[in-house]
Amino acid sequence: MREDFIFPPAPPEEAPFRLHLAGTSYCDGGYVIARPRSENLWVLEYIECGTGTYEAGGVVTHPSAGDLYFVHAGTEHRYYSDARNPWVKHWINFSGPLVAELEKLYKLRDVMVVPGFSRPELFPELLHQLRLHPEQTHSRLGPEFLMAVVTTMAADLAAAHPQPAVSETGIRLRDRLDRCVFGKAPSLDELAALAARSKVQTIRIFKRDFGETPAQYLIRRKIAAACELLRSSSGMIKEIAAALGFSDEYHFAALFKRKTGFSPGRYRRRE
Repeated sequence: MREDFIFPPAPPEEAPFRLHLAGTSYCDGGYVIARPRSENLWVLEYIECGTGTYEAGGVVTHPSAGDLYFVHAGTEHRYYSDARNPWVKHWINFSGPLVAELEKLYKLRDVMVVPGFSRPELFPELLHQLRLHPEQTHSRLGPEFLMAVVTTMAADLAAAHPQPAVSETGIRLRDRLDRCVFGKAPSLDELAALAARSKVQTIRIFKRDFGETPAQYLIRRKIAAACELLRSSSGMIKEIAAALGFSDEYHFAALFKRKTGFSPGRYRRRE
């Protein structure tokens, strides 16, 4: 067995990302890594070829060529290579608050393996850059790599579990409503003509695709836009109401309070 290691300079104490060790492992049947629950270390490994086993929290997986596996800090885990078809893999060991935050934001805490990771080039490229610019390990190279890997993991997992299909009619209706966030709401007759359906069928199609009626959707979008305008513009409330297509500021204010729990003025002061 052979391993090529990269041991970077020590990170600053306050660094949000800290890379401890990186490298490439050319495994054999004796390759085994086991860590206790108390170890505060994350691991990302991309398997170039071969197969093996990864155990954590009572779950057993078998990452193979093309897969990425993610070892979470604070878990008791063990991973080892198959003796007959051993791994060749690129990996990094790291820690820091940036990792914990991204793990939470992208809902990756329960993710162990990403089959067919779609950006394998990220790993050898990082190792190459770490050798060229070790002084940038913790400040730029590591964080940029982590962000790229995490967003790719999330996209790959989402693609593997696609959301229910939205009909072409539903998309046309939604696009029409989105163009009316600023301005007058289209009538149900107009939407039905766009969908080439009856009014009842139009509402049914939209609710099936998006979980709410066209009117509910458009009001929700207008209120969301109002929140952004109240936060980010200095326009008067009556000007915001007019821009969003409300007949008067009092109707707008009453609806806004019913939907958010705040009057527009109080919402703006709260921000």
